Amino acid sequence: MWRLQGAKEEDATLFQQIANKGHYRKVGGSRQGIYVCSPSGKLLSSVNSLNPDVVIKTIKEGLEKWKKISEEDKKLPKDFSPSTSHRWEDSYPKEGLILKGAKADLFSDPPIHSERGDRWNMDYVWFSKEESRLWVPKTKIIGSIQECPQIIKDRLFRFHLVDNVRGQTLPFAPEEIEKANLVVKLTNINKSTLEFKISGESEAVAKGEWKLGENDWTPTHELNHSIKTDLLGSATYDINNDRFTKFEMVIIGHWKGRTQNNGRHAGPESGRIGILYNLAENTISNKIAPAFIDLYNAQWVQHP
Repeated sequence: MWRLQGAKEEDATLFQQIANKGHYRKVGGSRQGIYVCSPSGKLLSSVNSLNPDVVIKTIKEGLEKWKKISEEDKKLPKDFSPSTSHRWEDSYPKEGLILKGAKADLFSDPPIHSERGDRWNMDYVWFSKEESRLWVPKTKIIGSIQECPQIIKDRLFRFHLVDNVRGQTLPFAPEEIEKANLVVKLTNINKSTLEFKISGESEAVAKGEWKLGENDWTPTHELNHSIKTDLLGSATYDINNDRFTKFEMVIIGHWKGRTQNNGRHAGPESGRIGILYNLAENTISNKIAPAFIDLYNAQWVQHP
């Protein structure tokens, strides 16, 4: 969405022309929402709503208008080029470890229903083939425990174990990670697989100025938010085929404070979130780049 809102390539400018006529009725700024449009660039209907009834109504309105437009409008403009110079999805590590996550607010104890929103969010974590092997215990002795390398801990604790349940949040700088423990324990070995447990805890505190330089995420405000996490998981690694056949992690996070766009301004000052990660199926719909991929500490990520 970020690229479509600001890029100058044909697919992005076509979308911008459509969105400028949509529910915001203005040029520039956010274009978030649901759009029903024709390949030629004709806007049929649009809305930015979390209400499913409103969204369905908008889609139906667009489909009714679709039935009435010309056959020419149902085609792309002449000489339209869908090719782009850069997409973050181009860096998708085909042979790597891809985790698909779901995040949601958890109830307090005792439950305070007004403080738990209905919103939830999805997340993807990417590890290259070489990085994925760093998860695998090196010592092949049942019961042996191994600390995960810094690059693995950085990937999780800085960019993914964050409070973005209700909206867009910010990553953490390396120096803002105050606790980063992540270990794997080998639990079973057979001819073709290794099974191991994962456990860890983290604490990240961002207070004061932004420490990650000028980029797409640079906020306009001083920072004052934090998150503590506890993590448990398990994984199975296929030795013969050099890949994971199972990978699951469950995380409980205790957040405090808020960021500019993470949707916490009207609620409590702190709370708990739950996060679940599993192996993502190798499908087109799962090839969605992680939100902070532009800040991943990885040479395999292609930048514009």
